[in-house]
Amino acid sequence: MAFPKLRLLAPATPSFSLPAGRIGFFTLDERDIPLHAAAILCAVLVNMLLLSVSVDKIILSRIIPSITLPDVSGVVVRSPLSREESDFSVIGEVLGVDTDEFSQLQVETYQLQRGDTLGEIALRHNLSMDTLISFNRIEDVRRIQAGATFQIPDRDGLLYTVRRGDTLARVADRQGSSVNAILDANDLRSEVLQEGQVLFVPGARLNETERRIILGELFAWPMRGRISSGFGMRPDPFTGQRRFHNGLDIVNSMRTPVRAAASGRVVHVESQIGNYGRFVILRHADGFQTLYAHLDSYSVRVGQNVSRGQQIGAMGNSGRSTGPHLHFSVIHNGRFVNPMRYLH
Repeated sequence: MAFPKLRLLAPATPSFSLPAGRIGFFTLDERDIPLHAAAILCAVLVNMLLLSVSVDKIILSRIIPSITLPDVSGVVVRSPLSREESDFSVIGEVLGVDTDEFSQLQVETYQLQRGDTLGEIALRHNLSMDTLISFNRIEDVRRIQAGATFQIPDRDGLLYTVRRGDTLARVADRQGSSVNAILDANDLRSEVLQEGQVLFVPGARLNETERRIILGELFAWPMRGRISSGFGMRPDPFTGQRRFHNGLDIVNSMRTPVRAAASGRVVHVESQIGNYGRFVILRHADGFQTLYAHLDSYSVRVGQNVSRGQQIGAMGNSGRSTGPHLHFSVIHNGRFVNPMRYLH
């Protein structure tokens, strides 16, 4: 059907009602009103869409400046994990997505002040202690000193070094993160990983044992007393020759209670008088064992579960000993390690 000719009329005085047979300023054949009404509706929708795009442009022009990182005189720096320079993405803001999870990592530096604690710094930056520990590769918080510089990331997570055979999906699954979050935080363009590559894994957390080791809280002192000999090389008290001493010697009076440094299971008790005299070995989680030697007596049996702080024996002078003391050792995955790193 051909469109009828339209006759353009001069605008009349504005009114809230239209004469019969007219739409706007056009006179139409009444039979064609439905068709033309549909055409006009399409035109209105197109105009509304164009207007919406224009409004979005105005909104975007206002959003982008609003999220620009503030000038803090060089304190804010780019993540050392970034492979190329790129601006902080605003796509998440526009789409209403959590930009902390899907954006490139941003890092600032902080110089530790006297009196600062790790917990206070984490709270001030809305981060977990795990994040600060991992990102700054802290092995023992007790060695942190005022004046040290901390790197402060803009979200929680851990650093992870890629091992042979790792895939991004496996890393994300093991660390409780997502592939997209890792890609975006590290500004990666590919899921292909290289052995030795360092990644920031958003949302990852230390396990309880790792955290307590670094905080120096894995083991409680088995007893209080004076340390007469530390871990490492020393002159043998009997021969004078330098030999490796695999634990701490803690001096106190005879029969002072000796307590389990952590919850665990008794795996060995020794009543025969050898070099260690009477001793007890406990097995703990994550490959740790503790040894308590030169006891006067013990009060546990093999296979028994004990709790942290529970008495397992009494200090003595049995075995190859120069006087009443406790020889205390920590063993991790079959190797003697310095107990001082783990005691709280």
